[in-house]
Amino acid sequence: MNKRKGIAVAVVLLLVLIIGGMLAFFTDTDTETNVFTIGDDVGIEITEVWNPEDGEDIHPGAVVSKEPAIENTSTVPAYVFMEVTVPCYASTGTTVNTPLFSFTPNSGWALIDTSSIDQNSKTITYRYAYGSDSAMTELGAGETTSPLFTSVTLDSSLTGDQAATAKTNPDIGIVAYGIQTENLGVSAPSDIFRLFGTIDH
Repeated sequence: MNKRKGIAVAVVLLLVLIIGGMLAFFTDTDTETNVFTIGDDVGIEITEVWNPEDGEDIHPGAVVSKEPAIENTSTVPAYVFMEVTVPCYASTGTTVNTPLFSFTPNSGWALIDTSSIDQNSKTITYRYAYGSDSAMTELGAGETTSPLFTSVTLDSSLTGDQAATAKTNPDIGIVAYGIQTENLGVSAPSDIFRLFGTIDH
């Protein structure tokens, strides 16, 4: 091999080494995994001091003990609401216009909505937030609200004819709602409750 060929071969080998070195610098791999954990779901339960026998054969003006409250049975805090559906009767004529029972809400609960009287079901529904009309009270894990009320009173002015306009064996319905306290995007109790209309609950 002459000197000129030897130089050419050396230059080619040098270029191969340089390119190989560049490839070593330009190639790399890395893997990173971000792990997210989903928090526990909200769980609630209605607790109540109620003796069914107290509601049997009652007369106008009767005061019956009834203490509905909500327990947070989950491991996360929640905002809670309670709906109370009361049967109604017709004080005159046949159109129902008067609640059959009344009750006094305890402090710590705020009325945020009252429905119109439903002529088909002969009921009226009251909706309460645990808190005030402007801010919710957080119900911690394992905690129970104060009772919404402690008793209900059968209308003292009720007559037999009026009672006949109410549904047979009227009952008071209680429905409780619970929702997470974080990332709701709204803060007013009425706005928070509207979120239940956008989810399957």
